[in-house]
Amino acid sequence: MSPEDKRKVVYYDDEANDDFAGTNIQKCVVDETFPFIHKGRLWRGCAFFLYYFVAFPLVWLFMRGILGVRFVNRKAMKEDKCRSYFLYGNHTGFIDAFTPNLLSFPRRNYIIVGADTVSIKGLRNIVQMFGALPIPTQFRGMREFMRAVGEAHNQGNITVYPEAHIWPYFTGVREFPDTSFAYPVKHKAPVFAFFTAYTKPKGLLSFLRKANITVYVSDPIFPEPGLTDREAKKDLRDKVYRFMVEKSSLSDYEVIRYIPRTRV
Repeated sequence: MSPEDKRKVVYYDDEANDDFAGTNIQKCVVDETFPFIHKGRLWRGCAFFLYYFVAFPLVWLFMRGILGVRFVNRKAMKEDKCRSYFLYGNHTGFIDAFTPNLLSFPRRNYIIVGADTVSIKGLRNIVQMFGALPIPTQFRGMREFMRAVGEAHNQGNITVYPEAHIWPYFTGVREFPDTSFAYPVKHKAPVFAFFTAYTKPKGLLSFLRKANITVYVSDPIFPEPGLTDREAKKDLRDKVYRFMVEKSSLSDYEVIRYIPRTRV
């Protein structure tokens, strides 16, 4: 049996809404009462210690030492050390929770997530200390959420996965709307796109991983002056999408094959 015959096959119905994370977590309510940003000194002190002295070293060791994740053009993010920025990447696995932290270091990174991320009892504070900013499940929570995004932007970088749903090891790029590009337009902030590519596992410790992982980073993309907010959102979206599509040609090893059900 060839390696191709051993691949897991997943059938999907809706490219925009199907999710294959496999968590099945019951979402909690995220409204205007949700503590998006904690103000207490003790909480912030614990968050700083956990983020920089516990999580980051473990993440670095796991991703760089064991998984052998490579970064291409990461230096582009270091050329302007004064401004915070927004990162947009393809959503293809559990390492998506950690990749932006390595890209952003030493600046702190926040990730805009679904409500399910903060819905596990006993872990809400931990995931928020790691930088999770959940999208409200109630419209009345949007004002506080947007305020929290602004505060987080003042403190560090913010990552968005515009595809929204996880498709593990997917090698292509799914269509996504320009909705989430309102953040950099509002804050007049640069954007970096990144694409996680998968190739055949080889090299040291290759038996521990399903694929070799390389993360490609774009040069900074700025909101175009002179455009309306709607036009600027679409322009940023199109540039990020084009970068991802271009780099997807470098992702040539399918751990999982995704097939639309209409073709079955």
